[in-house]
Amino acid sequence: MAGIFLKKEFEAPYKDFPTKAGSIEFVGTASEFRGKGVASQMIQHIIQNTPYHHYLIEEVADTNIPAMRLYEKLGFKEYKRKPIPEKIAKKNGINNLLSIRYEEK
Repeated sequence: MAGIFLKKEFEAPYKDFPTKAGSIEFVGTASEFRGKGVASQMIQHIIQNTPYHHYLIEEVADTNIPAMRLYEKLGFKEYKRKPIPEKIAKKNGINNLLSIRYEEK
């Protein structure tokens, strides 16, 4: 469903995208598998088995604490913060969209 509703966002090209970088666009885990390491294993598999040196995840909601903990545990670091307009923030409870990146060590 996300692919259908977010098609326009998924297909929009990045501006100034770094060379040798991969983009992780959407991570979702079925509720019965949450907290069992599935997302960690998927992201680690991507990092270990693709030819990129950097990985970007754009627009993670600042209120998505489980996702941010997962990404931090895997070595991702915030590099950009995009404030949400106040009217929208009050409606959906998200204050900022965070951009995070992983760089090969």
